[in-house]
Amino acid sequence: MRNHPLIHFRQGPAVERRPALTGTRLYVWQVVETVRASEGSTEEAAEYLRLTLAQIQACVSYYAEFQDEVDAYAEEERELARREEARWRREQEILG
Repeated sequence: MRNHPLIHFRQGPAVERRPALTGTRLYVWQVVETVRASEGSTEEAAEYLRLTLAQIQACVSYYAEFQDEVDAYAEEERELARREEARWRREQEILG
């Protein structure tokens, strides 16, 4: 936390703690994905997320140091979303 003061840890769906941007509900991986979707533009990502450039940079900096960890969390979240969508679609089929 000394090296990344704008990053704190929140409890994930299991036991592990996940890095998040202090003062927001955003995880680091979500901010990084927004930067990527903005073709690397931190300014565009900051505007879209209504964050400061310092907040965006804090997430990018953390990601640069702990990329494998953050990528693993992101993949877990995407997999959970896929399972939930599949479950919802099955329910919709049943309901007609």
